Amino acid sequence: MYENFAEAYMIGKQDVEGFFGNKKIAVIGASRNNKKYGNMLYMELIKKGYEVFPVNPNASEINGEPAFKSVADIPGGVNAAIAVVPPAEQDKVANECAKAGVKELWIHEHVMKGISNTKAIAACETNGIKCITGFCPMMFMPNAGFPHNIHKGIMGLFGALPK
Repeated sequence: MYENFAEAYMIGKQDVEGFFGNKKIAVIGASRNNKKYGNMLYMELIKKGYEVFPVNPNASEINGEPAFKSVADIPGGVNAAIAVVPPAEQDKVANECAKAGVKELWIHEHVMKGISNTKAIAACETNGIKCITGFCPMMFMPNAGFPHNIHKGIMGLFGALPK
């Protein structure tokens, strides 16, 4: 039995901090709809000064910037990516990231849409990709705003944050 949520996912504070040490990040599942999480995350990363590459096979652009059909299409590649896709698509994304040379993949989980696909996590492990899952990345961004700072505070109160 795990002592807390973070231990169950084997994520350390250094993993989270290391992820955000990357300055070029792909958002796989970036949305054209500014009310969708994939767009909000994309825009928040830009506001925080990251070079962000939207990946959406069904979009030619996101917020006026070119969108890429696959993480493999990003010129020069990226070391880090955040997947904002349904669990059924996560293993495909993990394998695409492996082929594209991505070193760190954060698989965002949405409580209402299910937990991460275990095949995706296994694909990351097999291919040497550091996989972070179980947490919303916006909770850990520098100067996280509302409501993400509240979520992080509550998780911290219950000892559920990475250590």
